[in-house]
Amino acid sequence: MLELGQVVYVLCGLTSLGCTLLLLNRYRKTRVELLFWSGVAFFCFTATNVLLYVDLVVFPYSVDLSLLRNSVTLLGVVVLLYGLIKGST
Repeated sequence: MLELGQVVYVLCGLTSLGCTLLLLNRYRKTRVELLFWSGVAFFCFTATNVLLYVDLVVFPYSVDLSLLRNSVTLLGVVVLLYGLIKGST
């Protein structure tokens, strides 16, 4: 049985994945670049949530993925910032 924290990790991952799919689907239809960069950023956030689940639930004591998780999150923020700057010029 999943504990409450584990359920929250799964729901956050699914929410990020849903945002990714919605953003990239809308980009495919409209070709607005900010939607693309936002979709890529949310893909990184989805990967972060998956890594969080793996780190804290699957391998809670044997593997520390915090550096990898934070790096993927930083990549998502940088991609989103790049898209915002590129879209404003």
